[in-house]
Amino acid sequence: MAERRVWATPADLAAWLQLGANGERKLREMRQRGDGPKFVKIGREVRYAWADVHAHYAGERVGGKDQ
Repeated sequence: MAERRVWATPADLAAWLQLGANGERKLREMRQRGDGPKFVKIGREVRYAWADVHAHYAGERVGGKDQ
């Protein structure tokens, strides 16, 4: 059984969101503006809980029809 990771690094999240070469910088800017997913800092390290990431982007959905 594969290990399920709870926490994502900025590099993990940038890759998952397909933000390109400057993805980690874009995430840092989002943190500074306060408009990205929730995160925690452990010392200098930033981590995102995958549950928070999914919840944040589920709230960003646009378009389509509700059924």
